[in-house]
Amino acid sequence: MKISIIIPTYNEEEYLPKLLESIKSQDFTDYEVIVADAQSNDNTREIAAEYGCTVVEGGLPGPGRNRGAEVAQGEILLFLDSDLKLTENYLRDVIEEFEREELGIAITQMTPLSEKKRDKYLHDLANWFMIAVENIKPHGAGCYGIISKKELHEEVGGFDENLSFGEDTDYIERVAEISEFKVLRNARIGVSTRRLEEEGLYTLLKQYGKSTVNDFRGKRTSAEDLGYEFGHDPISALDSTDMERIAEKSRNRKIKDRINRFKDKEPEENELIEVQVSGDETTFIGIDSQKAESLDLSKSSDTPLLESGEENGLISLEDAIAETGRKRIFYSICGEGMGHAIRSSVILEHLIEKYDVYIFSSERAYEFLSKKFDNVYEIGGFNTVYENNVVRTKKTFFKALKANPTNLKEGYNVLYKECKKVRPNIIISDFENYSSMLSKLMNIPLISLDNIHMLTQCEYDYPPHHRADMLTAKAVTKSYILRPKRHIITTFFYPPLKHPKMTALYPPVLREEIMELEPEQGNHVLVYQTAESSINLMEELKKLNDEFIVYGFNKDEIDENLTYRSFNEEQIFEDMRTAKAIIVNGGFTMISEAIYLKKPIYSTPAHKNFEQILNGFYVEKLGFGEYHDDLDVEKIENFLNNLDKYQENLNKVKPWDNSEILEDLDLSIEKYSRLY
Repeated sequence: MKISIIIPTYNEEEYLPKLLESIKSQDFTDYEVIVADAQSNDNTREIAAEYGCTVVEGGLPGPGRNRGAEVAQGEILLFLDSDLKLTENYLRDVIEEFEREELGIAITQMTPLSEKKRDKYLHDLANWFMIAVENIKPHGAGCYGIISKKELHEEVGGFDENLSFGEDTDYIERVAEISEFKVLRNARIGVSTRRLEEEGLYTLLKQYGKSTVNDFRGKRTSAEDLGYEFGHDPISALDSTDMERIAEKSRNRKIKDRINRFKDKEPEENELIEVQVSGDETTFIGIDSQKAESLDLSKSSDTPLLESGEENGLISLEDAIAETGRKRIFYSICGEGMGHAIRSSVILEHLIEKYDVYIFSSERAYEFLSKKFDNVYEIGGFNTVYENNVVRTKKTFFKALKANPTNLKEGYNVLYKECKKVRPNIIISDFENYSSMLSKLMNIPLISLDNIHMLTQCEYDYPPHHRADMLTAKAVTKSYILRPKRHIITTFFYPPLKHPKMTALYPPVLREEIMELEPEQGNHVLVYQTAESSINLMEELKKLNDEFIVYGFNKDEIDENLTYRSFNEEQIFEDMRTAKAIIVNGGFTMISEAIYLKKPIYSTPAHKNFEQILNGFYVEKLGFGEYHDDLDVEKIENFLNNLDKYQENLNKVKPWDNSEILEDLDLSIEKYSRLY
């Protein structure tokens, strides 16, 4: 027999018939169906018998699947939950791809048994995630079609019956260690959304999010940890010894295989042989003495080796790293706009003098940084969708969903693979979220350095009618960077901190080019606008008697009192230096540099971009200029008539440099860095 379909059940009379009917309608017939029932007190067993299933005594999912596998006749086992429904040609597609790819274990993608758009997007996101990480961490969230060879099932001892949650992922990992794993591309299975409806999206995401993070960190999560119930008495809670044994099981199996593979092998020239012993500790067999010499390292007899390497001239990698004395930093930068990249370039210039720094970013920020530094890697990133200077929240969300599989696969994979090679001591993120994921999954300390976390770490004032924008921005910010060791925040205003022990506020990071400028008051107003609505304003500005230098329209021409310029860094520095005022949106970098150069500011933040709204609000609150929701020529004229008032307040601002924030960063790196 080709395939045995195994279904654990408990009181599933409502859902089981739909699954069995979908199996019966398949055009593939070389199968048997085994129902492992956990003493249901409804008609589950009778329904199974009516459909010709073999019924055996079951239990919770793990024991039930094992009891079914014990009587299975098929060479391939297909484990299904009872509330699923096979799509057309499902069995044929599964067998064809499973055998063609010579797999030992596989899972199928999901499609919700629901017409709600929300459910479709969420399940697509889950599919994309599983595919993106299939080469990093074989993973399965729920038993939505696990396919394995029976011989491999028996070799690994089946599902771990001590696990009350995550037994499916544990099983997949252990079989994947001795065979090939893949998320099948052709076969999809219909999935009930009953748990989503019963428990709510937040609870479900919290449960599976926690278990997934733990899976990637080599930990196991029990049902009791998550408040998960199966509808019948749970198995006894595991004690700490049992949980540790389960957490170590997958790693130890792989370790033994690698030790056996290398134990009789002599290291080749310049070859490093590595054996992973636990999540936080690594033992290395050694480095060839020629490689040690190239690193200017000497042998050490004090550090024990996994194998004796004295006669081969081997030293441990721990000694090698200790001798070099340079910590390794992953620095990851948000690719949206240029403010993050500009700030980070200043900090990176400082860090590379004493640390080995690996830089990750996307889009324009990647292009900018890759021209200035070595070891710059391109990853995926998310960008806000603007239309006519308004944030389009829904379009931003759907764009992120569409881009996520590519971003996750290409972006996170880059970070993960480099992390395995480099073994960074610490990660620094300027509002880049994949590095935050990496920090949690690989247990590497994280420092957050940006201006955005003002939104979550401080008590500030804001325009009351922007409360909805504030709540949205805080929710997004919280999801981007998860529990760093320290928040270092750049700002030009200083509200009270919520968590002063882990958070510090410093003045904005400045480029040397800005600090070297000697500002003077000229006759022109610098305008930096890119919104389509600004085009009409330009015609209105012609009615004023002032001269305007305009950036953001990518052209070089003169139109009466308007001088348009294409972006040129040196030219814009000079135009800022000699401007009498600046008209900008709410971007942090431009506002910060205007304050440093003591230029009055007319700020029109992008609508619904709360970070820009807050910047503009505090420009006006501090008396550095005006904040308006829209560009309006009458308001601009009134602003220009009051420049002396704003200039007086700006003249009171004391000049600053980057020394304090760089000192804090150095101390934080030394304090929180992970030691290998």
